[in-house]
Amino acid sequence: MQLVPPTTEHLLQMMTWFTTQHQVCQWAGSSFRYPFDIVTFTEDLSLDRLASFALVSDRQELLGFAQYYPRLEKCHLGRIVVNPTCRGKGISKALVEQLNACGLNQLGLRQSSLFVLKDNQAALNSYLKLGFVESTYPESIPLDHCLYMTRATK
Repeated sequence: MQLVPPTTEHLLQMMTWFTTQHQVCQWAGSSFRYPFDIVTFTEDLSLDRLASFALVSDRQELLGFAQYYPRLEKCHLGRIVVNPTCRGKGISKALVEQLNACGLNQLGLRQSSLFVLKDNQAALNSYLKLGFVESTYPESIPLDHCLYMTRATK
């Protein structure tokens, strides 16, 4: 598995992974438009300003997508999603670990952070297993039931 820049084909496939506004909000936040088309999907991902990656298999199958950017002196991981047909196979661990290593290195930082909704139990459990812990966010979080999690470099 490797991280690569996302292609239009990857984005078109990702668009099929979200069939409700709730799913999109849970993944990308309330400002992400739904329904979407390739133009709005691409715009809302902010690909021009956020480090964005597709995780692909050795056969170039799209396994997941995620982004990172600096936030509060941490490498903030965002919009993490695993292909629905690949869930439960350890893909999220590979995706988060590879993205995190890349982001920490590129940004020259030693800690990571992310947001997760409390009711997204699968993601929350995954992040806890990866060593993220619930932390206090220094500002108000605009989404209800949202947790801020951090992890120091291992």
